[in-house]
Amino acid sequence: MNRKYMASWGLALTEDKEMNKLSRLAAEGWHLEKFDTLGYTFFKGEPKEVKYSLDYRKQPDEDYFELFSASGWEHVASNKGEVHIFKGSLMARPIYSDIETSYEKYSFKENEIKRLVQPTFIIWIVFTMLLFLDWSDTITDLISVLQFIVTICLIATGLPYLGFLFKRKQFERKL
Repeated sequence: MNRKYMASWGLALTEDKEMNKLSRLAAEGWHLEKFDTLGYTFFKGEPKEVKYSLDYRKQPDEDYFELFSASGWEHVASNKGEVHIFKGSLMARPIYSDIETSYEKYSFKENEIKRLVQPTFIIWIVFTMLLFLDWSDTITDLISVLQFIVTICLIATGLPYLGFLFKRKQFERKL
């Protein structure tokens, strides 16, 4: 077996743990090939001592990747053109080495996801309220199915939002 897939706990919620997991796996010879929302694909190779870091940037240009490369970070993979994982030597300077830029990183992502969470939450409340009205069984069943779908969407957007919110608050306290 030269490749394997491993689930992710969610980068918004456990970024540091996920990056440490990638480093441990590289030390065992499993190197990140690609990743998606739910997990990572690894290929088997020589064990290497590296560390991984993550950044968010929508559709970055070539200068973006050159800046990281000049700082000792190699681009490994991107997801949806906006989440980027880099690897560097154990001596590579952290991508975000100060509190202000870390705060900006999480503040930006929090605000971006909030635009999805707010309308989804409002729709969820509307469907919840509709369930309390006296409808025929067919309409009640339809509303229940729609509310279930909206609940899944709310969880899928709400958990990352909370992750970025808590991280931003942590850095805000340090400012």
